[in-house]
Amino acid sequence: MDSRKVNILNAIIEAYIDMPIPVGSRTLSKDYDLGVSSATIRNEMADLEDLGFLNKPHQSAGRVPSNKAYRFYVDEFYDNFMAYEDEKISENIKNQLIEISNNLEDFYKNTVSLLVEMTNCTSYLVTPRKPDTTIKRLTLVKIDEYTSILILIGNKGVVERHLLETDDIEEEDLQYIEKTLNEDVCGLDFEKIASLKVTLSMGMAKYGKLISDIINLVRVFNEKVSAIEIYYDGLTNILNFDEYKDLERAREFMSLIEDKDSLFKILSDDLSPDRIDVIIGDENEAKLMKRNTIIRAPFESSYKILGSLGVIGPVRIDYRELLKTVKVFSDGVEKALEEMRRGV
Repeated sequence: MDSRKVNILNAIIEAYIDMPIPVGSRTLSKDYDLGVSSATIRNEMADLEDLGFLNKPHQSAGRVPSNKAYRFYVDEFYDNFMAYEDEKISENIKNQLIEISNNLEDFYKNTVSLLVEMTNCTSYLVTPRKPDTTIKRLTLVKIDEYTSILILIGNKGVVERHLLETDDIEEEDLQYIEKTLNEDVCGLDFEKIASLKVTLSMGMAKYGKLISDIINLVRVFNEKVSAIEIYYDGLTNILNFDEYKDLERAREFMSLIEDKDSLFKILSDDLSPDRIDVIIGDENEAKLMKRNTIIRAPFESSYKILGSLGVIGPVRIDYRELLKTVKVFSDGVEKALEEMRRGV
């Protein structure tokens, strides 16, 4: 395609993203410095329609971009975009997520909530398969006279933090409980933890409930490590787009997202660790997703275990801005996970 057609097509796409009404030659001539007359623009638009890049709505003088046009538009800037970084924003994302997250579940929920806030789209996260098979260390730290924090660290770096009620427990008793649990729990295969029995000295028997609560949290830690989950947020944001003013269509979309089994099939495909995926319209396999775009990015732990996060919106979205945001966001998530792994 020659450069003039490319410039006109890009102008139409950007005009339509900004305002979802068919774009005519007069609008392009007035608002974009294309260096050609309205008549030439009309001829080029007719050629672009013949090539399948534009559609002409019934009884409209203007054109709207096709899925093929959006794919061309993204492919044209994609390679240059992949070099984009913003260290300041990714560092800020990392700091925010660490500050408000006590454990991995918190972290994943907060991740999608923050991504919603930054994009105004429906956002999601597919957790990585975790490599941990044992507890590396268990730490108990007294915060005040009523509360302690339990830190669980897996042998491959997964970290969980939980607040515990520890009324009237002396510091030396807490240290004894920590030492005893580390001797019994650390290095033990997760599958054996369910039958674990901890022996305490007579003076420590009064802390049996606390011990039991901690063992239960270790069991839950195992379940979380073993599972792959999907988190999502911002479901009603789809109503902000003109394409979903039809409430029946909006309800269908919401039902699909809330069906986690169906959503998992759509979002859990293998993702290359060095690419951002953009799946546009009918490139989606699921019928109800063929009017939407998914922009998704991988994130990985130090052990190269991939998860993914992304946004879902109609085909008419701001690709340049959302691609940048999703890429920088995945960078921030990786940094936060690494810092949590180190127990910082």
